[in-house]
Amino acid sequence: MPTVPSIPIGQAIGQFAKRVDSNFGIRAWLRGEPRPPKGGFDLAGEKIIDWGWICVNLPEGRKRALEIGCGESPVLPAMLARGYEVTGVDFDTRITQEVSGFTFIHGDFNQLQLQPAFDVIVACSAIEHFGLEGRYGSTYAPDADLKAMQKIRSLLSYDGVVLLTVPVGIDTVHKPWHRVYGRERLPQLLEGFEVEKARFLAKQPRGPWYETSANEALDHPIVLERYALGELMLKRK
Repeated sequence: MPTVPSIPIGQAIGQFAKRVDSNFGIRAWLRGEPRPPKGGFDLAGEKIIDWGWICVNLPEGRKRALEIGCGESPVLPAMLARGYEVTGVDFDTRITQEVSGFTFIHGDFNQLQLQPAFDVIVACSAIEHFGLEGRYGSTYAPDADLKAMQKIRSLLSYDGVVLLTVPVGIDTVHKPWHRVYGRERLPQLLEGFEVEKARFLAKQPRGPWYETSANEALDHPIVLERYALGELMLKRK
């Protein structure tokens, strides 16, 4: 009879720990964060896809740039490699231990005083968390996302671009996790902007992401575990 290959003990323990954490959210609990849904979020690969799209669409030439929620984003070093003058804003300071040559500002974007006329503003998987109390140091403010987008508009140079990625689907708010932008909230979020370029993606359950139409993305059903993605290049009207 054929032999069944054995799994190394370390790998087996790791797989078991991952299953336990997926069901009980132990790591989130240890970090003092709310526990994710049982089985975990089905969003693997979201950030890689968004970061890749943003990096491909960074304009050439020396630019003055701002990244909101820079965290450990590879977009920020990509902008530095292009010769941009870069400012990053976040509550998370880890990137300052890994990357130099940029200005880092710690705090709530909506509360900060920033010098206007940025040529490029990046907000990747950030705006949907604004004003949802319980994560990222936010305090409750139901329209903090809309306020942030109007502040972005005021900071943008006349011919500058915003590279924005957000969850898309039927309008809902999954407190304290994120908002999902649909046919009602998305136009409010984009007020005062023109969409220069857009890409939408959906995800096969526990499978890969695939490109889809705006209509299919906006009709994505309300499911806590996953949503569709909207990747948008914006300019001021």
